[in-house]
Amino acid sequence: MKLMGFLRNLFRKKENIEDTYPFEFLDSHIDNDEERRKYVSTAFMQMKEISSDIDDLRLEYSAVTSYLNDCDEIDRIPEQLREPIDEAANDIITIKANKEKYYLEKPLIDEALYEKMDKFADDFQKSYEKMKEAEEFQVKIKSDLKKVEGEKQAYNYRRHELNIMIKNIAGVLIIATIAFFVCMITLLILAITAGLDVKLGFLLAVTAIIFVYSILFLKGNDLKKESIKLDKTIVKLIQLQNSVKIRFVNNTNLLDYLYIKYDTDSSKHFKEDYDVYAEEKHRREQYEQANKDLPAAKRRLLSLLKNLQLFDPVSWVHTPEAIVNRNELVEIRHEMIQRRQKLRENIDENTKKAEAVKEEIKSMIKRYPKYSKELLSMMKDFESE
Repeated sequence: MKLMGFLRNLFRKKENIEDTYPFEFLDSHIDNDEERRKYVSTAFMQMKEISSDIDDLRLEYSAVTSYLNDCDEIDRIPEQLREPIDEAANDIITIKANKEKYYLEKPLIDEALYEKMDKFADDFQKSYEKMKEAEEFQVKIKSDLKKVEGEKQAYNYRRHELNIMIKNIAGVLIIATIAFFVCMITLLILAITAGLDVKLGFLLAVTAIIFVYSILFLKGNDLKKESIKLDKTIVKLIQLQNSVKIRFVNNTNLLDYLYIKYDTDSSKHFKEDYDVYAEEKHRREQYEQANKDLPAAKRRLLSLLKNLQLFDPVSWVHTPEAIVNRNELVEIRHEMIQRRQKLRENIDENTKKAEAVKEEIKSMIKRYPKYSKELLSMMKDFESE
C-alpha cells in the first residue's frame, strides 16, 4: 500500500549493533600500555556509538508517538472541520488517480500522428469541410458525366435510327418511282395495242405517285428537322461533357493536393484521425491540469490541517486516504504501535549493551587496582564529552 510505504520510509528501522566487543582482551595484555589503552578506548568508543544510537532511537520513538497522537487527532476531527477537510482530501485522491490513470493507459495514437494532427488542429474544421466538399463534388461530377454520357448515347442511337429511316424513305421513293413508270408504260401499251381508254388509269397513277411523294417528302422533311435538332443537342451535350470533364480534372487535382497536404487518403480518415487526436489532447490537458491542481489542493488541505493540533500536518497531506478512510487510519495506527514497540525494544537492548560495556570497565578497575587511577580518568574524560 502506497500509504504504508511512505511511512516505512519515514520510520525505517535502525540496524542492531552486534553484541560483540571490537577486541578480545587477554589478562596478559593489561601490563602493555598500548594494548590496555587501545582496548579501553575502543570500549568507550563503542559506548559512545551505542549512546548516539539510543538518542536516535528515542527521537524516532518520540516521532512515532507523535504520529500516533496525530492518528487520534485525525480520528477526532471536529464536525465543523470534517466536511471541508474530507473534500480537500478527496480532491487530492481524485487528482492523483487521474494522473495515475493517464500513465497506466496506452496512448490513443502514436506521437508522430499526434504531432501531425496538432499542426492542423487550428484550421481543421475549415480544411475538413473543404476536403469533404471536394469529395462530394467529385461524386456529383462523376454522376453528371455518367448522365451526360447516357444522354449522348441515347441521342446518338436516335440519330442512327433517323438515318436508317431517311434511307428507308429514299428506298421507298425509288420503288414508288419505278412502280409509277412501270404502271405508266403498261397503261400506254394497253392503250396502243388494245385500244383501251386508260385516261382514268393515268389519272389514278399520277394521283397515287403524287400522294406517295407528298407523304414521303413530309416524313423525310420531319426526319431531317429532327436529325438537325439532334445534332445540335448532341453538340451541346459534347460541350457540356467537356466542361464537366474540365471540372472533374480540376477537382481531382484539388483533392490530390489536399490529400498530400494533410497526409491522408479521404476526409473520413482525416476526421477519424482528428477525433482520436482530440480525445488524446483532452487526456493530456487533464493531466496537465492535474499537475496544476494538485499543489493547490495540497495547500488547501494543509491550511485546513493546521487548524488541528497535529505534530506534522505536512505528512498527512501526502496520505489523504487515511483522512477519509477509517480503515486506512486504523492500519497506520496499528503499524505505528508495532514500530514504537520495536523501537522500545531496541532502546532497551542498546541500553543493556552500554551498561555491559561500562560494567566491564568497572570490573577491570577492580581487578587491576594499580591501573584504576588511569582507567577512572579515561572514564571521566569520556563521560564529560
